[in-house]
Amino acid sequence: MPVRLVRRRYMLFKVTSEANPDEKTIWENLRDSVYMLYGAKGLSLVDPNLIEYNEKTKAGIVRCTHDTDRFLRASLATIVAISGSPAAIRVQRSSGTIKSLRRKSGLENPKKEAQ
Repeated sequence: MPVRLVRRRYMLFKVTSEANPDEKTIWENLRDSVYMLYGAKGLSLVDPNLIEYNEKTKAGIVRCTHDTDRFLRASLATIVAISGSPAAIRVQRSSGTIKSLRRKSGLENPKKEAQ
């Protein structure tokens, strides 16, 4: 019977900034902050992945491994500027699945909206 080797955690975050950063900018800042704090090895252990980001609400979901979620939270807290303007990224909620994270936070599933 196959066993999943890596467990994941999903975090809902909110960006507070005067600028309207796009998804690519958020991803680059997130990746760079993990790299600056923990180096290449830490980046590979945390294995961050930006699942989605909504530019209108400035909210998004990021994924990491289950035992490094505290490292990702610390990395997000160190982001103080995005695109040259002051900014802060705060984790609102964390969960083991995207489905339960959306349900608990009141986010709609993007696939349902498209239909």
